[in-house]
Amino acid sequence: MSVLKRRCRMVSFRLSDEEYEGLKSICMTVGARSLSDVARDAVQRMLGNGVASKKDLEAEVDSLTARMNLLAKEVERITRLVDGDKAEGSAAGS
Repeated sequence: MSVLKRRCRMVSFRLSDEEYEGLKSICMTVGARSLSDVARDAVQRMLGNGVASKKDLEAEVDSLTARMNLLAKEVERITRLVDGDKAEGSAAGS
């Protein structure tokens, strides 16, 4: 999100107490400068213009890495099964 980009429009909306506390919590968690920055980021994401935060990207990469590791283990397991079947088939044919 560019800090140098001039903003000339203002949007105002009401939140319930729970929504406001949730927004404040998100603000503190992601280290945003203000509640407006968090709200603006959410709007940009909904519009498809937002850039994912570094934490979001790291979490996504970690998730994909874990899934790839599981797939690699599964491929190894299946390969051992197939190789075992081939060995049994050639031994039975002898």
